[in-house]
Amino acid sequence: MLPFNFHHLYYFYTIAKCGSISKAAKELRVSQPALSSQLKLLEAYLSVRLFEREGRTLILTEEGHTALSYAKQIFDAGQEFADRLRDRSQKGRIRIQIGVLNSIPKVFANALLKFILANEPTVHIQLQEDTFERMIANLKDHFLDLILADMPFQASAEDDIHNHLIAKIPIVFCAHPSLAKKYKKLPYDLNHAPIILPTADSRVFHSVQEYLANHNIAPRIVAEIQDIELARLMAMEGLGVVPLNQFIALKTPKRKLVILNQGAKHDIHESIYVINKKRKNPHPLVEKILHGFNLLA
Repeated sequence: MLPFNFHHLYYFYTIAKCGSISKAAKELRVSQPALSSQLKLLEAYLSVRLFEREGRTLILTEEGHTALSYAKQIFDAGQEFADRLRDRSQKGRIRIQIGVLNSIPKVFANALLKFILANEPTVHIQLQEDTFERMIANLKDHFLDLILADMPFQASAEDDIHNHLIAKIPIVFCAHPSLAKKYKKLPYDLNHAPIILPTADSRVFHSVQEYLANHNIAPRIVAEIQDIELARLMAMEGLGVVPLNQFIALKTPKRKLVILNQGAKHDIHESIYVINKKRKNPHPLVEKILHGFNLLA
């Protein structure tokens, strides 16, 4: 027989995550008085105070921090257990859940999918694009097995989330051959030049802006495009200069797009990461990806 009702522990866990009973009640869809009552029952059983109140905010006591560390382990194990069963839910087929940051070029996601299918042809892949914050939350709750991103996650030790740098690719400026003739000396010829940038949620956007600012270059921004494939197509139509990672640039026919100042030293790079959460029983395909996937192969 369990020493106490695990619902009580889960209620405490949710209150600690939310920081208040009102927010936790809304997430759990229970009334605030009922939630307060359940918390008091748990504190009475444990004979400790789990929270101190500071205004409207609940602050964990020392005993509360200890309880929370155990609660995290218990409910994280439960989520991993459920995800582990779902991984084999399709008649023995392995399922893998992948999150791709919405600023990541599709060619990188495609390379990852090709690697997975080459290693496990019968795999069931679920892939979603989203913001970094939502994907990290889903990774923590085992709704994702890994994330493909252009930035690392600054995790605390208790999160047990790990960043794996899989590629560092130079960023080059590209343009249609007819436009490229005007911009031979970089970066100075880019002053007042039409340029197509990624949106501000991309790390490349900030790297390019810093690079231009350091050289006192002020281009004419034609557009800021989140989808790098669309930005590439616009450049291929001669609508502006576009910063692309070299991996994509070299796969584009030269009659459509050329690299400006070919062979020059590259001061801007795009880093690509695979991010995963450590599990008691590692996902077999995630392990293969971490040890065998080479984006630039």
